[in-house]
Amino acid sequence: MSIGELVHAARRSRGYTQRQLSGRSGVAQSTLSELESGRRSPSAETVDRLLLATGHQLISIPTRRQTAASATAEIASRLAEGDRELAVRHFIQLADDLAAVHHEVRFALTIAEPARTGEKRWDAAVAGLVEHRLEEEGLPLPSWVSSDERRLRRSWIFGDGVYDLPVDPERAVPAFRRHGVLLDPATLASV
Repeated sequence: MSIGELVHAARRSRGYTQRQLSGRSGVAQSTLSELESGRRSPSAETVDRLLLATGHQLISIPTRRQTAASATAEIASRLAEGDRELAVRHFIQLADDLAAVHHEVRFALTIAEPARTGEKRWDAAVAGLVEHRLEEEGLPLPSWVSSDERRLRRSWIFGDGVYDLPVDPERAVPAFRRHGVLLDPATLASV
C-alpha cells in the first residue's frame, strides 16, 4: 500500500472529504489530492499531520506480510478490472499472510479498517477471514470486523471459477458463516 493509499484509507475511514482533512491538518487540499493520487511524495511530517488529523498514526510492524487493508485494496482493484480469479488469489494470499504471523503481529496487520471493495459480499468475506484468523489465536477483533456493513443478509458461496468448491453449510468456516459467507475450509489451504 502506497503512502497515498494509506492516507486515503485513513481519510475515508473517518468519512472526511479532502477539504475537511485539509482544514483539520493544515495541509493544502491540492497537496492532499496530489498525494492521494500518487503524483506527489510527501515528507514524513506531512504524512504524520494528515494521519493524526484522522486519529491514526504510522507504526512499524516486524513483518513483510500485507495488512488486511492493503490486501483488500488489491482485491478491490482486481474486482474493478473484472479479474475475479485474481481477486480470489489476493484473498487467499491474505489468508496465508495472516496465518504466517502470530500474536500481536497478526492483530496489528488487521487493525486498520480496509476500504470497501465495491462489492458487499467481498467486504463480508474479508471481515470473515480476519475474524477467523484472529479467533485461531484467541485475539480480539477490531471493531470494523463486527460492523453490520460487513455482514450479508443472504448467504453467498465464496469463490469464482477455478476456486469454486461445493460448500456444505455445516462444514463452512464459522467466522465466515457469521458474515453470511459460505466458505469450505479447503479453500484456505494454499496450493
